[in-house]
Amino acid sequence: MTYQAAGTGTADRDVWTFARFEAGQDFGTVEVEMDAERHASWERIFGPTGDRLPRGMLVTAMMEAYIRAIQPRPDGNIHASQELDFREGAVVWGDTVAIEVNCAGKEERNGRFWVRFGIVARTAGRVIMTGTIRSIWAA
Repeated sequence: MTYQAAGTGTADRDVWTFARFEAGQDFGTVEVEMDAERHASWERIFGPTGDRLPRGMLVTAMMEAYIRAIQPRPDGNIHASQELDFREGAVVWGDTVAIEVNCAGKEERNGRFWVRFGIVARTAGRVIMTGTIRSIWAA
């Protein structure tokens, strides 16, 4: 299987390791459509939502983008924390959420590889959420 290395534009089979990350590195934008199938799945679990997209669905879209943007990944990474800032303005089912993913920084501390990823989510060109994901990278 051939993988597209995020942000490189070249085919690459190398797993993303701590050494490959650079502060400011752009992993591109992943678009996640808040379509009828996602809406139905959400409502099967949580009940009716109406037209407005729940913030929790934005979080799931963010995680999907983060996972899709950086592939292949080593086994054993730990999602240590996240900080999110939701902006005013309604997002509705049917919108497409475009999520930018970048490397906000990295550091080695106590023998562990910490990587911070920046997230910016937009719909219709408007920022709807920003955030940081902190991961302990396994390799």
